[in-house]
Amino acid sequence: MKKLISDIDLSNIELKNYYSVFERENTNNEKYWVISNETDCTLCKTSFIGEKLSDFEWNNNEIYIANSKDIKNVLNLSLKIFMSLKKILEENYSYQIFDLILILSEGNNEVAPSADIRFYAVRDNFRIMDLENIDNYKSEAVLAEAVNS
Repeated sequence: MKKLISDIDLSNIELKNYYSVFERENTNNEKYWVISNETDCTLCKTSFIGEKLSDFEWNNNEIYIANSKDIKNVLNLSLKIFMSLKKILEENYSYQIFDLILILSEGNNEVAPSADIRFYAVRDNFRIMDLENIDNYKSEAVLAEAVNS
């Protein structure tokens, strides 16, 4: 699985904006970010603060991809979305550090391959995933980037 990702030049990925990222404020005027493919994000509201706000982002900023039974097709679309989100976060929210995570699952005879993309803002150095020790995670393949660090 690592070979699938290691053979790809991320700088050559065709960007595709399927989603938008919206900046919001909770009841304590803390900023948080939500992803949507809708122009109206009225349901993207929370009163969580601090680490709970990062957890809220992790849980709500998930993109699940299962567009093919071919792992390469799943990976190709996932990388397009991943790199597009990275560009949006860099260009529009350069003042905030984010962790952007892609988890790729090869699947098996009964389950098709799939991918999950998630992101959250890093607050007070709190990270949901330890990016320094990313190889310790059980997932079949992980691509993680700290954006704007």
